[in-house]
Amino acid sequence: MLKLSSTSIVMERLLVNTITDTLFDTTSCLNCAAPLGGPYCAQCGQKKAGRMGVATVRKEAWARFRWFEWRVLLNALRVLRAPGGMAREYVLGRRKDLPHPLTLLCLAIGLLLLVLSHTEYLRPVLPSEAAQRVYALVTSYSKWSFSLGVVAAYLSAWCLFRRRLGYNATELLALALYCQAVFIAWQMINQLPLVLAPSPALLHWHRQWSPWYMTTLQALVFIGALRQFFLAELRRDGWRLVLAGALFALLKWQATQLYAHAVVAWVLWQRDAG
Repeated sequence: MLKLSSTSIVMERLLVNTITDTLFDTTSCLNCAAPLGGPYCAQCGQKKAGRMGVATVRKEAWARFRWFEWRVLLNALRVLRAPGGMAREYVLGRRKDLPHPLTLLCLAIGLLLLVLSHTEYLRPVLPSEAAQRVYALVTSYSKWSFSLGVVAAYLSAWCLFRRRLGYNATELLALALYCQAVFIAWQMINQLPLVLAPSPALLHWHRQWSPWYMTTLQALVFIGALRQFFLAELRRDGWRLVLAGALFALLKWQATQLYAHAVVAWVLWQRDAG
């Protein structure tokens, strides 16, 4: 009975319509709803959660770098189907068994780089050793491009939903980080044909068409995440969700183009200066 009651309390908190500081001023654990007798919950072990801020993100990212806990791993996989729901749970205080959004993103980027290295997806045919050195520099700077989706997701959510439910800027960033981790996971799934049946023809086709259909897929994932995070209804908020998805796709494409030009210009300047 206590377990059922605690679950009910937690679910009620996840359905609140406005996020305020008073939600975190409680004597109950925000992860399992058990009474708190100190800084840590005696039932689930989670530290008393406060509202997310910049300092919270930094401290928890350092403290939660643990990837070999089975329950955390299962929840990390759950982010594939519910990035917005997981972000909402994390923001509202259920953090013990959920992966930190920044840590999850770093892990996803690391795994994607391994996959891309195996498929040689980013390696062009280069005519000279000098060109290979320039390519190596471009590649080293381009690794940061895997985080551009965070910027696009954050700005889109802020522009279309910033007045909904009272989320602050850091809480919106948590949503964007979870979404980007899912985008990267889908990129790795998209690389599977090149891993299982590599061929020059498939690689050429993949490079030509992958950016188009993957951007569409990411926009749809983002729309679903927004619906989960903001408890949006299709009948009332459908137009806003579609607009946010389109804005995300546009911002991501524009940010990618600008970043690519900036990296090339910087590398060429370094080459000429040296």
